[in-house]
Amino acid sequence: ELEKEIETAIHSLPEKCRQIFEMNRLEGLKYAEIADKLGLSIKTVEAQMSKALSVLRERLREFLILIVMLWRL
Repeated sequence: ELEKEIETAIHSLPEKCRQIFEMNRLEGLKYAEIADKLGLSIKTVEAQMSKALSVLRERLREFLILIVMLWRL
């Protein structure tokens, strides 16, 4: 269920934000490589990643709390 929620949260990101997140986290590209491939500044890539991580943290917060509670048992 957590995997499905993560996937749903990623797909809910705005298109460019999702693309940058996937290039970094799934393809392992560095910010400079992403910026070069997409014709963006590194600052834009950084801002989009920050936005993506913030949205994902918020959307997955309840699962994070559950994981921490279960881990402590």
